[in-house]
Amino acid sequence: MLIKLALNDEKVKLYNQRIRELNEEYPDLSWKEVEKLEDAFCLYAQMMRDPAWAKYKPVAKDTRPNVELHGVYVCQGINDKHTLEMLTDYKAITNYDSPLYWWDYGVADNASQILDYYDHLYDRHSDYMNNRKFVVLMTPIFREDQPEDGGWRWHKWGQYIGDFESKCEYLYDEQGIDYVWVFTILEVEECAKEEADE
Repeated sequence: MLIKLALNDEKVKLYNQRIRELNEEYPDLSWKEVEKLEDAFCLYAQMMRDPAWAKYKPVAKDTRPNVELHGVYVCQGINDKHTLEMLTDYKAITNYDSPLYWWDYGVADNASQILDYYDHLYDRHSDYMNNRKFVVLMTPIFREDQPEDGGWRWHKWGQYIGDFESKCEYLYDEQGIDYVWVFTILEVEECAKEEADE
């Protein structure tokens, strides 16, 4: 089951205190404090309504209505699964015996494709997934942000489940694509009461 995230106020206070300390120690980094959930985990449907996205052409449009896109969050960084425990009452589980372990991440054109993939995994592994909690974290990778030499490569981020036909190793060298989404389907559990209050 995909869950809805909410901030833990006490954790946010501690997080923001640490951010202020880091900003004092390393002023060039300008870390941002968290005031609302969207500062760290923005709902995908909400993010896509932002007018700033109008300049980017999607490879494939979402096929699911916004109401079905719950449990799918856009993050600033690819490793924001660690931020999950710092700000919410959930933490990611690393279960090497999970039938999803090798299949819970990849690259897509949109959230609909990821939810279709999630449904496919559920159909194959419902005995495992049925009573467990999950959240989808996505991070956009923009072609315009890639360096001429090196940068983001297709084969480093898991299976591509989208519609674009890649012709190059690096995203920078591709034509006809503005961005891709790197995603992970995280199995999560609620933090113990002591952890949630820290």
